[in-house]
Amino acid sequence: MLTNQRQRRPPLRDVRIARGLGLNEVARLADVDPAHLSRVERGEARLSIDSLARLSRVLDLHELSRLLAPYAGDDE
Repeated sequence: MLTNQRQRRPPLRDVRIARGLGLNEVARLADVDPAHLSRVERGEARLSIDSLARLSRVLDLHELSRLLAPYAGDDE
């Protein structure tokens, strides 16, 4: 089961690297613990909607950010 989850994990690390951003920088900008973000990138943990919304803004994932906006609790 875990193998299937890892095969289906979102390519967040690939997006972050393509943007030229380091893990610690993205974690700081998205207000997410760096260790937790690392686990998310490896498919070992999940993000809350609020954290995913912040991360989508940091990574300039505009469509995802727009879709999450009504559900996110932050005011950005």
